[in-house]
Amino acid sequence: MKKQTILITGATRGIGWALAQEAIRKKHKVILTGRDPLALKKRADTLKKDFPNAEIQAIELDVSNRLSIQKASQLITEIDILINNAGITADSTFLKMTTKTWDDVISTNLTGVFNVTHALINKLNPGGQLIMMTSKSALFGNFGQTNYSAAKAGVIALTKTLAQELKKLNLRVNCVSPAAKTDMTLPILEKLEEHYGQELPKEWQLGSSSEVAHFIINDLIDRPETGKIFSVNGSEIGYWSDPVFHKL
Repeated sequence: MKKQTILITGATRGIGWALAQEAIRKKHKVILTGRDPLALKKRADTLKKDFPNAEIQAIELDVSNRLSIQKASQLITEIDILINNAGITADSTFLKMTTKTWDDVISTNLTGVFNVTHALINKLNPGGQLIMMTSKSALFGNFGQTNYSAAKAGVIALTKTLAQELKKLNLRVNCVSPAAKTDMTLPILEKLEEHYGQELPKEWQLGSSSEVAHFIINDLIDRPETGKIFSVNGSEIGYWSDPVFHKL
């Protein structure tokens, strides 16, 4: 495994933080980004303390704010792997959903991916990779998540299209659908546990953020494929097959 420069959006919590830790363990250079400067500094300080010889850069970046991204891009020279991880939830049934709730999720989870990728694409070294984060909600829908499901479905379409367009630049583009216990999923899990007890439905028996990070850092960043949607739940790894069309 060669040493690479890996930029992670939303790196201060959840899967993003697990990715940062795993990448540092494998002696990659890591660029942490996040919109909370205090949380960002705290995470960078923790890594520097635990890994004194690590190459770490911490840059404040709000994926929904193009001016913030423009300022951040001036501090970045080159990237091998760009992981578009930043995301939020603001769940509500469609009939109760406000335009603000819709806009907030779309601007972070979908437009934010465009913003960061568009601003940093020229910083990516040939042979590098864009890694997007999607969700099972994008493929099957999920009650109360019209905004989140729509955004993550858009990320899949973006992945498929960029995989075709960026081949000429020798860049790969792949997507990961993680099933992991994070601060975003724990509130849902708590409600489900109240309803089902400890025997949750199989689809809600989730792995950990560290297992998702292990797959991405130790496997995906060196895979030759492009345009794939990988599924990760604990030690179970697979990818979603392309649709098969049947004549009616």
